[in-house]
Amino acid sequence: MLHRSMSRLAVAAAAGTVCALVAAGAAMAGPTPAWSKKNPAVPDAYTNTTPALSAIDVNGLQGTFLAWKGQFDNKVKYKIRINGKWHATKVIPGAATNTSPSAALFATNKGKEAVFVAWKTIGAGGLSTIKYSDGVVANNGAINWTKPIVMPGGEYSKTSASPAVLFPINAKNSRVIVAYRGPFDHVRVEIGTESGPNGRKFTWGTKKVKSAWISGGTKTEPTTTNAQPALTEILGAGGNGTVYVFWKGLATTDPISYATTPDNVGTGLDGDATLTWTLAGQVPDSGGVGGLAQTTGSPAVASADIHGDGPLLLAYKGPSGFNIRYQILSGGAWSQPHQFVNGNNNTTAVGPALVHGTLANVSRSGDGRIFLHHYQG
Repeated sequence: MLHRSMSRLAVAAAAGTVCALVAAGAAMAGPTPAWSKKNPAVPDAYTNTTPALSAIDVNGLQGTFLAWKGQFDNKVKYKIRINGKWHATKVIPGAATNTSPSAALFATNKGKEAVFVAWKTIGAGGLSTIKYSDGVVANNGAINWTKPIVMPGGEYSKTSASPAVLFPINAKNSRVIVAYRGPFDHVRVEIGTESGPNGRKFTWGTKKVKSAWISGGTKTEPTTTNAQPALTEILGAGGNGTVYVFWKGLATTDPISYATTPDNVGTGLDGDATLTWTLAGQVPDSGGVGGLAQTTGSPAVASADIHGDGPLLLAYKGPSGFNIRYQILSGGAWSQPHQFVNGNNNTTAVGPALVHGTLANVSRSGDGRIFLHHYQG
């Protein structure tokens, strides 16, 4: 079925090709897993915020889609890599942001491979609208973008940070989850479903509810953040999926927390903006301050396997310094203590981006270069 296509299995906040991980036990007990040692800068790509990564499918070939905010302007730029070669840098028409964009690959209801990109607009004051555009991918790699559209929902659909996007694998139609820092710093979600006689249009939430606080309004366990959340999905037995959302707290070096919701075969997500989220607590780290994983930037998360069946890979800039830390969640247990991404150009000025075993970071030297690292565990 269309919603079970390879593109759906390669969807996340970021993407690329990766070797399969070794068994979880060996990953935890063995030596530090290796990342690619040589990581040249992406040509003609410069930014001062976290970039966005997604898979892309060009005429049956899987590749990498990279998007970023311009280093000295607010344009949303992008380029793709197929067979190890980068195409020219281009701009999403009409897209402008002062933070990070977010991207995900999906298959339209008409069977076309497409990329969905969302971003925070540039507005006065603390909160701004979220806009999005989707682009159908041609056989030569050209992308035909829709005009930017505002995600509806009024004040509760506005944000002061970058959004995160994910297309759940078992959705009956092309359906996207957008997670973001909403009013009062709440972690909120809004669900869009592709509709219309010709596709290329999304309807959002329900008639009464467009978006919802991910905690369901629970005041005893508030889910609040000062940064961009992260989304991914891990497939389990029988193809049933679990959607994960990660976020950091309000303090500068707060721990990383996460929650889950099911995406089961045959039911998928029903379009209800509230969903049913299970709060999973904070990410433990025996090598972290207070035994918890802490970061000064936005966390990045993805399935480490290209087929989406995990284990889950979490990467983040530590509470001090510029090194990129990572941990693995497998069988309900976190690898501890954290380990560091190795290879050259392995420090970052901002939070990293991830999908599967491909990680993007931004040079700490101030020149704005973007580097890609590949997990080879």
